[in-house]
Amino acid sequence: MPTEATVLDRTPARGREIPAGRDDQALAAALEREAALAEQLDSALERQRAAVAKNAPEAVHASCDDIGRVLGALEEARRQRSTLLGAMCGGEEATLEGLARRRGGVLPAALEGARARLRASAERVTRQAATNRELLRRCMANGEAYLQALFASVVRPDPTYHAGEKRDEGSPGFLLDRKA
Repeated sequence: MPTEATVLDRTPARGREIPAGRDDQALAAALEREAALAEQLDSALERQRAAVAKNAPEAVHASCDDIGRVLGALEEARRQRSTLLGAMCGGEEATLEGLARRRGGVLPAALEGARARLRASAERVTRQAATNRELLRRCMANGEAYLQALFASVVRPDPTYHAGEKRDEGSPGFLLDRKA
């Protein structure tokens, strides 16, 4: 039985023969890069939450910039992984599950480990993002309520008189000429 390193992947998408082991290493490296970026995103989300707690708007804005930068890099890493998977799966279902099915249900340990690390990192980031989203939503609602309370009496004067109020009798009235 041939070993993984000696099996040649003859996918037409690449047009050349490459040992499957090299593709596995490249895919494992791509998954590890994604996991590292997800961990950077996790750290940026933690910094954002700390900046909100310290009421430091500059740090919040800096964390938003960091998050945007990491999300862009993460999207590029996903595209690279998708390209690798597409080449390895030969146009079929380009997922790790599809690759495992194509190989008889088994992935090398390096791929399984990288996938597990990426999945764990992604789950942490999902929890952090949900926490930050709720925190920011509450901060916005509290800030809005504070402003409403602060400026509630300044919004508009009441157009009618209330009980106990009466018109100032000392002020002159005005007359409109309806014929003009």
